[in-house]
Amino acid sequence: MSERTLRQTLVTPELVSGIVLVSVFVAVADQNDGVLDVFAITVLSVLVFWFTEVFAHTVAEQRRRAADGSVDLDTSLRIALRKSRGFLFAAILPTVFLVLGLFGVKEGVVAYWAALWVGVASLAVIGWIAFEGRGIRWYWRVGGALATACLGLLAVLLKILVH
Repeated sequence: MSERTLRQTLVTPELVSGIVLVSVFVAVADQNDGVLDVFAITVLSVLVFWFTEVFAHTVAEQRRRAADGSVDLDTSLRIALRKSRGFLFAAILPTVFLVLGLFGVKEGVVAYWAALWVGVASLAVIGWIAFEGRGIRWYWRVGGALATACLGLLAVLLKILVH
C-alpha cells in the first residue's frame, strides 16, 4: 500500500472522531461495573453513532442532486457506508483489549486502561501519517502526532475527572 493510499484511508475525520468517541465511551463507563459492561456500552454506543453517521451522510448526499433530480438512495447509501467506515475501524483496537479482559487474558482493569491508551497511540500514529510527505521536517510530523494524540489524552483526562 502506498503512503498516499495509507494516508487517504487512515486520515479521515470519521476515524479521528471515532477514536475520540470510543475513548470517551470507555472513559465514562464505570470500570467498577466490570469489563463486560464497559465492552457492551462501548460497542452499543459505537453502533448508534455509526448508524447516525451513515444516516447523516445518506441524507447529506441528497444535496448533490439537481433540484428536479430523483432521489438515488442506493448510491447515497453506498457513499455513506464508505465514508462512515472510520467509525467502525475506530472501535477495533479498544474492543480487542476489552475482549481480552472479558476472556481473562488480561485483568479487567488492565484491559480497560489499555483500551483507553490504545486510542491515544492510534491518534498519534494518524497524526504522524497525516504530516508525512516530501520536504516536511521531522518536527512537524512529531508536532502533528502529539497534537492528534492530545485528543485522546482529553478522554483519559475525562476518565480521571469523572471517576
